[in-house]
Amino acid sequence: MARQSKQKNQQSHAAPLMWRTFLRGLALELDAQAGPDASRAIRRATGQQMAAMLALLDVQSLEALELEMNMVMAEIGWGSVALTLNEAERCVMLRHSDLPCIGSAGEPPGTWLAPVLEGLYQGWMGQQAGADPSFNAHVATYEDNAVIIRYGR
Repeated sequence: MARQSKQKNQQSHAAPLMWRTFLRGLALELDAQAGPDASRAIRRATGQQMAAMLALLDVQSLEALELEMNMVMAEIGWGSVALTLNEAERCVMLRHSDLPCIGSAGEPPGTWLAPVLEGLYQGWMGQQAGADPSFNAHVATYEDNAVIIRYGR
């Protein structure tokens, strides 16, 4: 019994390394096989699928939406997000911190999953009552280890 417990413990510690290795290999192969534009589109669509599978409650404020998003982000270990309304540009700015990186994959290096965030936030924002279907989410910039996403027209 002790041997099984020790073996199970070793397997659970190896799992994150195996997943990182798998994801790095997948990232390299997807980019090589599909090319940069198709790879980005696949990652964005993956984020939209995630939004559907991890649907949020319909909430009445930006603060409540931020809380709902951060609950899910904490559960999946994908960092956190801060939402701010930019009234002048009629958009919401999403500052995502601590996005997991897939080695140096992505441009800039370490941001390979950023298009997944675009699709995820696009899906989540679109799920809210009164969402404008003409709005979309796209990476605006990267700063201080954060991905800045603009959701608007």
